[in-house]
Amino acid sequence: LAGHTEGITHIDARGDGRYICSNSKDQTLRIWDLRMMYSSSDHRRREQEEERSIIRTRMNFDYRWMEYPMRGYDIRHPLDCSVKTFRGHSTLQTLIRAYFSPAQSTGHRYLYTGGYDGYVRIFDILSGQVVECLSYHNGLVRDVAWHPTDHVLNSLGWDGRVVTWEHNSDGDSCHQDSEEEEEEEEEEEEE
Repeated sequence: LAGHTEGITHIDARGDGRYICSNSKDQTLRIWDLRMMYSSSDHRRREQEEERSIIRTRMNFDYRWMEYPMRGYDIRHPLDCSVKTFRGHSTLQTLIRAYFSPAQSTGHRYLYTGGYDGYVRIFDILSGQVVECLSYHNGLVRDVAWHPTDHVLNSLGWDGRVVTWEHNSDGDSCHQDSEEEEEEEEEEEEE
């Protein structure tokens, strides 16, 4: 996937045989059209032609314990063939996942991901903007799952919490974490 300047942390398929998204240690989330990919031989030829430019795009930082050295800069890979690039989340310390939203409830309109900063971000594919930035975790959010037919997400953080997010009729997102749920169940049992 020529376009990322650092390693890829996760890939998700849209399920239509055309599009995939990838999350990367270069702090970007990208959408790719598989019909626009280079063949291996064409990629090698292009890579040799652009070798010096490609070498300049690599930071060689270790995302497990270093801050990304080029935060705020728009470094473009000279062979970038991605369709769209999203920025605003942070991929540090671990392999953070990113996904397309479900077809049935959203028509695959969004991308969503966790982040090093403890937020769950939902990006609108058409505008490229963050439409929701959900905050509850006290640390890194490694994975998020969107219910296939409902407006409900679950996020898993390094703080040990599994948080359920619901989009209510007022357009707001509310949450309930696994600890709160256990406490409510215990209170109901006592009654």
